Amino acid sequence: MNGRKRAAIKASTSIIPVVNQESPILPCRILLLPRRTIYEILARLPIKTLFQCRSVCKRFLCFISDPEFAKLQLLKSQVCILIKTQPLQNASKRLQLAHVESSGSNFEVSKLNFTPKSNIPTIDISHMNACNGLLCLVGSEKDYNLYVCNPILGEFITIQPPYKDRQRGSFWGLGYSTMMDQYKVLQSYYPVVESNNRYVMAEIYTIGTGTWRCIGNAPIDTVAMPFNAFLNDALHWFPCTPNGSEFIHTFDFNSEKFGTLPPPDHFREDDKKFTNYSRIGVLGGCLFMIYFTNSSRFDIWVMKEYGVKETWTKQFVIENLYPKQGSWDFYEPMVVLNNGEILMLYNNDAVVCYNQKRKNLRGTKFFRTRSQFDATAYTPSLVSLDNVAKGEQISRMQGTKDYDKLCTDEFQDCVDCGAQLVNPICSFSPFGVAYGAVNYHNFQADIYGRNPENRCAACTDRRVAPTKSFLSLWNL
Repeated sequence: MNGRKRAAIKASTSIIPVVNQESPILPCRILLLPRRTIYEILARLPIKTLFQCRSVCKRFLCFISDPEFAKLQLLKSQVCILIKTQPLQNASKRLQLAHVESSGSNFEVSKLNFTPKSNIPTIDISHMNACNGLLCLVGSEKDYNLYVCNPILGEFITIQPPYKDRQRGSFWGLGYSTMMDQYKVLQSYYPVVESNNRYVMAEIYTIGTGTWRCIGNAPIDTVAMPFNAFLNDALHWFPCTPNGSEFIHTFDFNSEKFGTLPPPDHFREDDKKFTNYSRIGVLGGCLFMIYFTNSSRFDIWVMKEYGVKETWTKQFVIENLYPKQGSWDFYEPMVVLNNGEILMLYNNDAVVCYNQKRKNLRGTKFFRTRSQFDATAYTPSLVSLDNVAKGEQISRMQGTKDYDKLCTDEFQDCVDCGAQLVNPICSFSPFGVAYGAVNYHNFQADIYGRNPENRCAACTDRRVAPTKSFLSLWNL
């Protein structure tokens, strides 16, 4: 073969054939799944990751902002530890949230900080508690307001007391009524500031109504809410009295009445004086109670069936406690990890972990504070006050209004294919493909109502001309 033929063959092999056929446009595959399946997938993500998914695209934003998704996510969300130092340290004006998981003998800790600029309305608070994804903050002595907020979304409402010329009592709490599907705030108060006959009254505020209602007398005992007090639509606590208390006290948000629950049978008359050192709360969806057998050991009794005295069961035995720092040490179980270890609040200044197999305690460094702190159970959620506080004046922290505008004002669906429209004249999706290239007919139901006049550019073109390619639409 001569040189001229070899050159011709080489040139022919270097020519790239031109195919007069455009590459297919691939949709985002997860959006082809049924809506319920997408919700099940997203609901299992950590709250930090889930919140970041709001920025992926506008359809993800609308999925995550759907009230039905918020309910599903709340059911699957795990209890986290929320702390507030006391007194609040000037160098750390924030609330700290930690989600702890076990990884063998180690911990995997995810942390979030809640600050007044981004998450919560104020840091000048005296108490806090949480219920079903919302957080209730009680103002300081100078601020008699209460705040109910979702620090994840940066939303809050301000609840003012009905009268400012009276003294607030020691009892208050946020709760939820499943029967009425309403959040409620309970607080006690003294009708007269100065009086020889000091009696305590209770009032309740149903979020969404804007009014307080008196519900009669309240327990006069000083109340310190446990780490996790809410179960079965009720708050639970031990009164802080010198003589102790024989019963577990409750407040039911369905009936709006105070009540009691019986302790285990072995709870003797002499044990009442130790209720100030004992603790109650919720572990694994069941009410529990601590029973001290001596200064170096206590038992954790669990009520397997709520309200049934005979179902109290001794489930955990905590031995080899730390040497006493004072007359008595305080231990409060908070979370049981997947490996069986139990996280406990110790003397309100540390979180310790008890290993049931080794029967020993070890310290943790989840929160590095130089003072004591209050801790409460908080379940991060995407429950929006727009859906549970209708009629209230809802305030938002900076940076959240843009999300609301994107989700409500600019999002619409094409009436033919169901594709997302940023507005009726926009024809390109956040994924960079033409609207109409992705078919959403797999969805069992529409999430948002459709305007019959709104169609994507691709569906509009199909009605008047043959289907155009993406490049053709781009050149229009």
